[in-house]
Amino acid sequence: MKIKIVKNKYLNALFLLMLFSAIVHMVILFIFAIVSKNVNILNYFNILNLNYFMPDFFNNLLGNITSFLFVILLYAIILKINGQDEV
Repeated sequence: MKIKIVKNKYLNALFLLMLFSAIVHMVILFIFAIVSKNVNILNYFNILNLNYFMPDFFNNLLGNITSFLFVILLYAIILKINGQDEV
């Protein structure tokens, strides 16, 4: 199975490594969130380590809601940009 993100084979390998690492990271976080029963682990801003800059904001209900809405917005933007079929 060949997955081609970019034409340059070295950059493609790097992007695939990053994607694989991110997938494994998220699986580990999901498992840990279930085991620890701590939803804050899945907060997107905590995953990006932005909680180091503003820990009080990102570790509460408003931060979790903002994180969820930000992920949906980011997903919609990426879908809009990449959703056009190539001819």
